Amino acid sequence: MLLELAPGAALPGRRMLVEFRLPARTLDNADEWLVRIPARRVRTDTGYNGGSSRLALEFEGELRRALRRPRRRWCAASGLLLAGAALVLITLLKLEAVDTFWYRVAFGVYGFVVTGYILSRFLIAAFYRPPRFVGHRPSVSVVVAAKNEERAIADTLEAIFASDYPRDRLEVIAVDDGSTDGTHREMTRVAERHPELAVVRFAANRGKRHAMAAGARRASGEILVYVDSDSMLERDTLERLVQGFADPDVGAVCAHGYVANAWTNTLTRMQGLQYYIAFRVLKAAESVFSSVTCCSGCCAAYRRTAVLDVLDDWLCQRFLGQAATFGDDRSLTNRMLRRYRVIYDETARVSTIAPDTFRQYFRQQLRWKKSWLRENLIAATFMWKRPPVMALSFYVGFVFPLLAPLVVGRAVLYLPLLHGRTNHYYFLGIFLVSLVYGAYYLARQRTRLWLYSPLLCFFFALVLSWQLPWAIATSWNNKWGTR
Repeated sequence: MLLELAPGAALPGRRMLVEFRLPARTLDNADEWLVRIPARRVRTDTGYNGGSSRLALEFEGELRRALRRPRRRWCAASGLLLAGAALVLITLLKLEAVDTFWYRVAFGVYGFVVTGYILSRFLIAAFYRPPRFVGHRPSVSVVVAAKNEERAIADTLEAIFASDYPRDRLEVIAVDDGSTDGTHREMTRVAERHPELAVVRFAANRGKRHAMAAGARRASGEILVYVDSDSMLERDTLERLVQGFADPDVGAVCAHGYVANAWTNTLTRMQGLQYYIAFRVLKAAESVFSSVTCCSGCCAAYRRTAVLDVLDDWLCQRFLGQAATFGDDRSLTNRMLRRYRVIYDETARVSTIAPDTFRQYFRQQLRWKKSWLRENLIAATFMWKRPPVMALSFYVGFVFPLLAPLVVGRAVLYLPLLHGRTNHYYFLGIFLVSLVYGAYYLARQRTRLWLYSPLLCFFFALVLSWQLPWAIATSWNNKWGTR
């Protein structure tokens, strides 16, 4: 930290206790925190800015830990109490539903199974452990494919070069997929600062999958790491990400993604919570069985030889007669799952920019639902070979979202409009499940984002669930949607 003293102020001693407020939107989207941390003076510049002095301080400890210390116990205890209360109320609600179960068997089964499925994700995720750090340092090729990303691409590439990974074992490849803005110019400027950067340029747009394939063919590293053009690695991400490959049966490792702009507005706040649950609960639960079904595009690592083995088939994938132009991450993960273990590493962290307008968000979610549908249909042909608990959870997690629009339609349209009554149990169930999500986030992350859990769950149930029928009806349309 660099501090400027007022003119005439006495210099502090060599060691001191520094107190300051860290604003929101920094260090994992934390709230504003009061930080107290020991520090020592490592340099003093006098006569600066009209006689004032500047001090360069070095913290004696990890800032992230000092940030979390003030409310750690309070947040963890509150989260546990809130989760316990929600689970008790969910149990009472389900016991109440037993009395009317035989009057609506189909909806009763749906409610019991979906609730059990959601809660089981938290239970299984409790057994998750990230890959052990064993000092594994294979050669790594990082590939960044970009189209019209002039505002973000330089930061993404600079974050990669700022990694702690040994430079003699690191290769970075940037692929410009026919950009019409200044993306190639920004790549070239980064290459001037880092001559080892290899820049590949397409004369015309060919699609992200082709750009990723070009990077794979150009790469020489044992491990191939794909990073989205609007995502930024932390310094130790690469070193953590490759530890899982010490096991020769591992074909892919998914990094932990979080929303860099989570504090921009209500939509991004909901996504901040959504991302954390998706990674630390859903992917963690799948990783217990080495069967992560989607290595997210923001950052994921693959054995290069495994990718080259399936590259032509993946590149030429078609669905309903159309070339597959999105869902590259799920599609490539599916091909890894046929032969390898696929795991998630929560210690390998990457931040990504989430949509901050509903127009962008709806288009992104529609694209994701189309790829989810297509790739789950494919995965359904071989997931039965996975461990029984994983196989069962996969098929339950595939079938029941398809039925969700019927359940929502019954609760918000059929019963109120045709029978003049409201299904209070349905809405209460959504609220109680949202409290479980929020309590888990509060206990582990300790920020105000947990308050958005009810809004997120109702938004998903009452709004986004209607996107799935539309995604099915327009599966033939392979337009990217958010370019």
